[in-house]
Amino acid sequence: MKLFSLFAVIATLFQCASLKFEDNPPFKINSATFKNYVGGMPGVSGTNVVINYETSTTVNFDSLFFKGRKAKIELETIKKKNYIKGHFNTSTVNSKEDLVLHKDGKKEYGNKVPEKKFPFELKESEAVISYLENGETKFFKVENIKKGEEIFYPSAKPRK
Repeated sequence: MKLFSLFAVIATLFQCASLKFEDNPPFKINSATFKNYVGGMPGVSGTNVVINYETSTTVNFDSLFFKGRKAKIELETIKKKNYIKGHFNTSTVNSKEDLVLHKDGKKEYGNKVPEKKFPFELKESEAVISYLENGETKFFKVENIKKGEEIFYPSAKPRK
């Protein structure tokens, strides 16, 4: 059992070491912000990340990693400015899994173990963009993401 645990730790370290960040990606980041939102219905919440970028070539963006979550990148151009957007749902409404949290760990028995470990150690104000270049997945770390003002959506009005 100890040998298996040692192997698992070594494999994890090698996997993290293989994810290197690019120093010179084919795009330039101009600004980056994130805004948390709540509302609409009880338990609905999330975070939107918006990154303004410039590029002179076509970039095949894939995913955005932020605060322990992964989202598919959405691209948008507004007034000749390019944006990468990532929407991260943190809602507790309609959760597919029942999760028991209790100060007595024995009462949490039966909770499912998370399937995947987040591949990066990031600060609160950092995200990672994954993109494809010549068929290879590459990663770029975005630092100093500014926190915007939280958005509160009003509750939906009941229909009459």
